[in-house]
Amino acid sequence: MERAINEYTRWIEEKIPLDLKNELLKIADDNDEIFDRFCKDIEFGTSGLRGKMGAGSNRINSVVIRKTTRGIAAYIKERFEKPCIVIGYDTRINSKEYAQSVAEVFCEEGVDALLFCEPTPVPVVSFAVRYLGINGGIMITASHNPKEYNGYKVYDHFGNQIDNKKARKIEEYIKMQDPFAPGSGSEKGAVEILGGDVKEAYLAAVKDKTLWWSDDEEARKAIFSLNVCYTPLNGAGLSYVLSALDKLGVKHIRLVETQCEPDGNFPTCPSPNPEYLETFSEAFNACEDDGNIYDMILATDPDSDRLGVVVKTGNGNYKRLTGNQVGELMFDYVLRCHENGVCGKNLDGKKVAFKSHVSSPLVEEIGKAYGVEVKNVFTGFKNIALEIERLNADGRADDFLFGFEESMGYLYGDYTRDKDGIIAAQMICLMAAEQKSSGKTLLDRLNEIYKQYSYIESITESLEFKTEKQRKIIDSMVEALFAGNLKSRDKGQQLIKKETCYRRQKMYCADLAGGHRIIIRPSGTELKLKIYIFAKGKTRDEAADKAAELSRWIRDVLEDKI
Repeated sequence: MERAINEYTRWIEEKIPLDLKNELLKIADDNDEIFDRFCKDIEFGTSGLRGKMGAGSNRINSVVIRKTTRGIAAYIKERFEKPCIVIGYDTRINSKEYAQSVAEVFCEEGVDALLFCEPTPVPVVSFAVRYLGINGGIMITASHNPKEYNGYKVYDHFGNQIDNKKARKIEEYIKMQDPFAPGSGSEKGAVEILGGDVKEAYLAAVKDKTLWWSDDEEARKAIFSLNVCYTPLNGAGLSYVLSALDKLGVKHIRLVETQCEPDGNFPTCPSPNPEYLETFSEAFNACEDDGNIYDMILATDPDSDRLGVVVKTGNGNYKRLTGNQVGELMFDYVLRCHENGVCGKNLDGKKVAFKSHVSSPLVEEIGKAYGVEVKNVFTGFKNIALEIERLNADGRADDFLFGFEESMGYLYGDYTRDKDGIIAAQMICLMAAEQKSSGKTLLDRLNEIYKQYSYIESITESLEFKTEKQRKIIDSMVEALFAGNLKSRDKGQQLIKKETCYRRQKMYCADLAGGHRIIIRPSGTELKLKIYIFAKGKTRDEAADKAAELSRWIRDVLEDKI
């Protein structure tokens, strides 16, 4: 508590923006709030910073943003003679202002900054680093989090989100910075506003990755026949997705008009996360109002690196696909197209795909059927990007086939090094058109996949906490898992066959009799303990029933503090 009080007092006494000072004055007698805001400096999590906005060293605000940028400037100046950084931002509250502040600090510290002129998707920032041949990138975003959040993603000179090793090194530079000190650079950098050239180059790269299932003219007709409803969730994806689908030949697109304008308050969708069914409520209302039946409803999150998909069922209703189901369908489509050799694609060489440990194991079975290796990496698309870079270093750039995470992140091609909701929207339209041309839906194809391989029901859940003091509860749960307490509580109910503990990543895996699996890990960006369940069955109902049973069991054990 002493550290928190000392930092609070220091911030009050320093010259900080008036809104931050007033916010701190209001909590002068609230020790719990002071502790939560000042117990530590906000940490690098998933390739940068993410947290609630507000005053304090453990919050996202202009003071923390400037300190972080000075640290990054010091880091890159030691590695590049005349460094240059590209800066993007989404539509969140303060995102544009934070991005402008980042550009100003880089300029003060002698680093050239290229600032996008409008809200920009995450994959475009990664693309820009490689396309412009510069030394890194910054993206101001909190992805799919509620409106109270913002964040700061960092990209290296490969266009990859920085890996853990680089993050720890940068953190050392950040810790050396005084958040209230003036700029230290003697030679100033320049700030340039980026126009539309990068955007057009990116969209051309996405179009170049169009993967048709057939060269027949009927394929183009099938695309034209699609009816799609799309919402950008008040984020940065609108013009990008519309341009990509227009180039593809999708002409019948219904926009959710209340969610088209950039708005960081997300007024019709408080939690703009396409993983949740309620995120599509406004889209459902829009579709119901005009009376049309749409083949799909698509949603990109505010920074447009994730894609949510709802598909039409045979009886005219709609069903949301999980991130795992979209990944299974997409990988199946990529493999079939490459095997057929359409548009010069093939499966020659040693093709490889990457997915996170917590994503569908069925993808591994699908890959084996085509002779394609599927490698598991730890959570965070930065780890997939790192594997792509390793392939490049080994002269195997063409061997990367597909990457995906269950949290609705997908990538086909290495034109960018982050998950991409825009190319995912392009891919899902191609896949839906292929099935529609045969009188089927994506759900029909999913059932065919399950019949061919196996039925796997996946569930992703979280135990959520609110304050920093509760972080100790999460840590104690993880330590108890590592100590074997879950197995000791099993008592033959689920028959845990094998436990694997990844201590550095704080991830626990339990393989159960019958081929079922449970994975538990803390979130890298939020106060959550995440639970991933994969249950097999001879039928879909059997797999679903087993998944539900495992969910009840593991939550009971965890909530009893194991």
